[in-house]
Formats: sequence, structure tokens, C-alpha cells
Amino acid sequence: MNKKMVASLAAAMVLGVAGTSFAASNPFVDVPAKHWSYDAVTKLANAGIVDGYGDGTFRGDKTISRYEMAQIVAKALAHSDKATAEQKASIDKLSVEFAEELEGLNVRVTKLEKNSSTIKVSGEARLKYEDTDKTDSGFNLRSRINLDGAINDEWSYYGRLQAENNLKGEGDTQVTMDNAFVKGPILGTTATIGRFDYFLNNGLMIDSTLNGINVEVGNVVKGNLFYGKDNNDDVFGASDGPHLTVAGIGLDYAASKATSVNGGYYQFENKDDASYFGSDGDKRKIWEAGFKTQLSSNFSLTGSYGKSDASTDDTAYYGEIAYKGAEQSAVGSYGAWVNYRHLEANAAPKTTFDGPYAFDSQADGGKGYEIGLSYTPVLNTVLTVKYADLKATTDGSSSDKTKYYLAQAEFFF
Repeated sequence: MNKKMVASLAAAMVLGVAGTSFAASNPFVDVPAKHWSYDAVTKLANAGIVDGYGDGTFRGDKTISRYEMAQIVAKALAHSDKATAEQKASIDKLSVEFAEELEGLNVRVTKLEKNSSTIKVSGEARLKYEDTDKTDSGFNLRSRINLDGAINDEWSYYGRLQAENNLKGEGDTQVTMDNAFVKGPILGTTATIGRFDYFLNNGLMIDSTLNGINVEVGNVVKGNLFYGKDNNDDVFGASDGPHLTVAGIGLDYAASKATSVNGGYYQFENKDDASYFGSDGDKRKIWEAGFKTQLSSNFSLTGSYGKSDASTDDTAYYGEIAYKGAEQSAVGSYGAWVNYRHLEANAAPKTTFDGPYAFDSQADGGKGYEIGLSYTPVLNTVLTVKYADLKATTDGSSSDKTKYYLAQAEFFF
């Protein structure tokens, strides 16, 4: 049985039109009176649920598209006053499944249907193996469950449950609600309130999680103003350190279709210990500037420079050229990149790079190059390998190099 016939008969059962009397005229030239589907198709046509094609044909052997099915569901919704409670439940399920297509048809659904269609659950799992020639290797599994929900037409909620498992059997399993926030308009801006990821510009200086508020402003020059406490206790390389109070602004400007420039100014403060940053006092101020440009359809160039007000080891910069990129939805897609980075010990609060510092210690800083490859072998699976060759930047540190290796598989569902 082809999909067109299945959809038509399903709609007939949903509305119970098979039990309603209609004129017996044949509406479609390609559905003869002796065909097994004749009665159902005729009654659906007379009920206004299907109307075939402009040339008077029904084309029952043609595979139905999602858009065409959405049209059938839309007409079923218009006739739902004839349906029983059970049939209405079936219509509800169909309207949820085809919510995006129905929206494109400007079809209004009930409040129950709308709420159901905006609750989305998704997940991802990441297996990561990393090693250096100076420290022990690590092998862990990170699992995430994402919850997206619409509160109303303007406000939404997002939550992310995360579990970290050390697959070498070392340490305890960590389960956290590492994102939980509401988002919506306030006085012409877009506000995010709660616990959320904050990734500034290209991630050279900040890729972390904040407990607080972020306000998005601007159209030509887009800005993110934020305030709160960093959710991580390893900012600036600390081990089980305090949760620092953070305030700042990140800026982004699209200079052309191919190029964007960005910048930011941030302040980190330990309000419980006025000597947390040593002779620099209780605060550390940071600024950065960067860019990203699409050199061609396949190549892109990214770079950033940042600096803190620390008395020493206060500078960070990097440049990266990338070729294509692996996309989870595109089987066979792939990417490659190479970058050079220079991260001094007191510059970046929490950089986005894997294995960014020599000897696995921020106190030593790190400078050197990284090469990487990514590939999508099957749908929703991305494989990545990286290699970095790093040296210390801190005066008096060993001149030996650190070799860093990473292999990971990401699964999206």
C-alpha cells in the first residue's frame, strides 16, 4: 500500500467520515469505482480533506511528501469538531509531528497541541581519550540530555543534564544540571537568566559556564552584557578554587558577508579573598580582539589576541586556518585544521582549547601548534583526532616539549 493511500485512509478513520453520507460522484478520473479505495477517497474528497491535483487526478501511486501530509492534517484539524475524543487524540499526535509544516501553512492549533509540539528532548554522548607524554592518559564518557520547552510565545526554558564517567574506574561519577535557564525579551533586549554556557568571541579567553544573567543588545554591532559567578572552580588554573564573580561585555560586528570582527572586556573578582591574585589584588581585568573570515567556500581563517592586567605572563593569542568541516547531519563530510597558539599563565581564565598548556599545567603556560581532523562516517556521529606540540612560556620552566594526543567520538540523538 503506497503512502498516499495510507495517509488518506488514516485521515478517514480519524474523522470517521466513512460513516457519513456523501454524494457518490467520482471526483478523480484515476480512481475507478471498482478500486478498493474508491469509497474512502470519494468520502474524503467530499468532506474537503483531500482535493487531488489540478488535472482531476488523485495519483494514488505517488509517494506523499511531508508538506502534502501536513495539508491533509490541516484539513483534518478544520473538521475536528466531528471527531470523537479518541480521534481528536490522533489528530493531536499528527499536528505535533507536522508542527513545522503546519506553521508554514499558517494553521493554528490548540493550546495543548502547541505546548506539546514545543517540548523537545535530545541528547549527545562523547567518548574522549587524551594523553600526553608527560602525564597519565584519560578516558571518559560525557553524556548530555537536552530539554527545550516553550513557556509562552516569547519566553523559553532550556535545561541540560550532564554525567561524566571516568572509564578507567578512577574517581566518582559526576552528574550535574550544568545548564538551566529561561530566555526571553526584556525592554527591547533578549535576556538569559540562570545557568548557561558563555563562550566569548572565538573562545581564546573564555569558554565556561556562568550562574547569572546575559543581555543581548544591538543589531549592527551585537553585544552580550553579562554578570554572575563562574560555575567552574578551575578558572585561571585553580584546583578546587573559589567561584569567581564575573562581569563583562562581548562584541561582534559583521564587517562583510565573509568577515566578522569581535572583542570584549571582562573582570574576574574573588569577593571572599582580597589577595586571591597575589600582588595583583582581588581582581583581574581582561580584554581581547579577534576576527573570523571565510577565505573561500572551503577555507576559513580565525585569530584572536587577548591580554590581562596581571603583572607577568599576561598575553594570549592564536591563529587557525581550517578546511571544510564535519557536520553531524552530512554523512561523509570532513574537516581539517592547523593552528598556532601562545597562552601565558595569567592571561586566559578558561580557554576553549584541549590540552592548551605545557605539562598539563596552566602555571607553565603553553605555546605551539595543533593539527586536527574530523569526519562523519554515519549519520549523527562525528570522529575527531588532534595532536598538539607545546612548550612552556613561563620563565624558568623546562624547555622540553609536551606532545598532546586526543581521539574522540561524538554521538547525537
